[in-house]
Amino acid sequence: MRNWKNWLFPVLTALTVAALALLPLRLSTLEDRELTGTVHAEPLTADNNFPARPPDLPGRVWLLVRLMEMPERLTIMSQELEGEDRDREMTRLREALADLGSLLPPHTASLLEGVEGDSWEWSRYCLRDQTDLSGASFTMASTHEQKGRVSLSATLDGESGQLLALAFRHIDGVSAFASARELGEAILDRLGLEYTPEEDYGSIAYFRLPDCKSLFWITKDWDELDFNFTLDWKAMDDEIAASYGREPVDAASMQKW
Repeated sequence: MRNWKNWLFPVLTALTVAALALLPLRLSTLEDRELTGTVHAEPLTADNNFPARPPDLPGRVWLLVRLMEMPERLTIMSQELEGEDRDREMTRLREALADLGSLLPPHTASLLEGVEGDSWEWSRYCLRDQTDLSGASFTMASTHEQKGRVSLSATLDGESGQLLALAFRHIDGVSAFASARELGEAILDRLGLEYTPEEDYGSIAYFRLPDCKSLFWITKDWDELDFNFTLDWKAMDDEIAASYGREPVDAASMQKW
């Protein structure tokens, strides 16, 4: 009896020490699994080291498209911008709008540059690809005038400050001399992205960007100007087919079925 009592206490002590050592690691792992792919609200500072390894612009566009349409394999952190961060992003937005304004008639450019609105909302999104740990950040801003004369929302690339998406409406008109296709080509040329023009419906034009696995679309009407990137499902289907050693399926082949 005394023999088992002699070794019982050391065994219990060893088990307790092991549990205390492993429990924090296990809880941390469970917490990481729970938070993966969700939006985090913690402040983003230089100490966060987020994002890491920003890719070139096509890669950043691809991350932005995935945020909007397939965020499952992204780690996403966001925060509202205030103070100096907000002021700095306001300056970058005005510069980006002024650069875009040179593509439009003078009165339209002055409207873009002069947008104030009665309310602004600013957010920064930092994204990280869980597969290769590449990451990028984007600033999203929106404002509107309570009288309903003007509204604006925009997305800025965190690395370059370039305007990647815009939805702008003004009751006095924002129409341009150029067509939607001409404006789209000018915007993509300024971004330095390779593209192929696709459908052109006059007021709406689409462009395929193979390096981004994305489509760029632009809508130009008398009182609105919108452009953004969206997922190129054909490119995704071709990539999946190639991974299985099959030939890409074109539209003509699909029509036969």
